[in-house]
Amino acid sequence: MSIGHFQTLLVAAALLLTGCAGKAPQNNKAVEDGVLEYLKNRKGLDINSMDVKVNSVTFRGNEADVQVSFTAKGASDTSQPMQMKYVLEQKDGKWTVKGRSNNEHTNTPPPGDMMPPSHPPTEGGGAGGAMPPGHPPTGGAEKK
Repeated sequence: MSIGHFQTLLVAAALLLTGCAGKAPQNNKAVEDGVLEYLKNRKGLDINSMDVKVNSVTFRGNEADVQVSFTAKGASDTSQPMQMKYVLEQKDGKWTVKGRSNNEHTNTPPPGDMMPPSHPPTEGGGAGGAMPPGHPPTGGAEKK
């Protein structure tokens, strides 16, 4: 191989690497690393005391929508973790948290009469059911 060919090959390799340097890998592990890095730098948050799990990732070009769940380490009931949604962006070959999405908390109470799957049965079957004996009136009762 002549020196001219070798120099051309080196220039082509450098251009190829330069073009790829700013792109973060589009995989869950790279996104999880970005979320964990963000959480480690949050004041007042001890990420060593919780289990953090990336539940879903949706890539949109240079951004990604991510849903993350949090449970206390060693918790016996992990059936209803706290969940947050983040928007990440590619910066310097890594995924970094840009912010939380508008619908940040997804552990809101179920609508209407629905109870969580692990909830014990209630008299009357939920929100519209009978109150325990001696419970004061609620809602529409008017004072006299």
